[in-house]
Amino acid sequence: MKKIKLFLSASIFCFSQDLSQNNQNLNNSYTLTCASFFNYGTTGYEIDGFIEFKMKNMFFIESSINYEIGERLNLNFGNDQIISFSSSIGAIKNITKGSHAVGGLSNYTELNNNNLNELFVGMISKYLTGILYVGIEGSLAPNFLGIVDINSFLKNKIPLDISIMTTYSISSIEGKVNKGNTNEKGLDTFVRFSKDYRSGISVGYNFSHERYETFESRIFQKSGGQTFEKNISIIDRGFFHTIHLGYMF
Repeated sequence: MKKIKLFLSASIFCFSQDLSQNNQNLNNSYTLTCASFFNYGTTGYEIDGFIEFKMKNMFFIESSINYEIGERLNLNFGNDQIISFSSSIGAIKNITKGSHAVGGLSNYTELNNNNLNELFVGMISKYLTGILYVGIEGSLAPNFLGIVDINSFLKNKIPLDISIMTTYSISSIEGKVNKGNTNEKGLDTFVRFSKDYRSGISVGYNFSHERYETFESRIFQKSGGQTFEKNISIIDRGFFHTIHLGYMF
C-alpha cells in the first residue's frame, strides 16, 4: 500500500501556523527554523526534517527531506522505501492586517526518479490558508491546498494546536513523476493535533482520509479464449493514523 502524495511546500504550512498563532510581522528580522520528526502510523515508520530561512525583505527559502521506511524499522534503503526531497523559494507580502499574499516556485524529487516543478500562489490569514499549485512542465494539472486553524475560532485558549488541511489534486505526483495511472484526482483530508513545548519538543497525532495505491488481481481473456491473471495498480481510499515526536530549533 502506497499513499498518493501531493507535494505541498512545508514553508506554507509553517508560515500559516506562525501568522495565526503569533500574528508576527515578517519584516522584523531574519529567522532560521529547523526541525526533525520521527513518525509512526498506519503505513509504518517515517523520518522527516526541514530547514527554513526567512529573510527581512519577506523572501523565504525552504528545504526538506522525507524517508518512508515502511512497517519494519530498517534503515538500509530498499525497493519498498522512498526518499524524497522538496524545496521552495518565494515571497510573502502583507495585504491587510492579519492577511498575506504568497507566491513562489517549488520542486519535488524522489530518489532514483524524476522531479516535479510547480508554481504556487495564495493567501494566508489568521483563520484560513488557500494555496494554488500549477505545474510548469507539460500539463498545468492544478492542485489546491486549504488549511483551517481551529484555534483561531475558539474564544478560550486550549493547550493543543488543532488544524484541518484539505488537498484537491487534478493529478497526483505519482502520475506526474512516474507517468503511470493519472486517474487519481480527488480530495484528501487531514486533521492535526499537536503540542509544541518551550524546550523545542513537539508531539502530535494526525488522522486522515487519503487516496492510496494498491494492487488488485484481475483475470483477462486473450483473443483465442485463453485466460490469464494479472495484478494491476488501482487507486483506493482509506483512513490513516500517525503519531509524531519531533524537535524544533
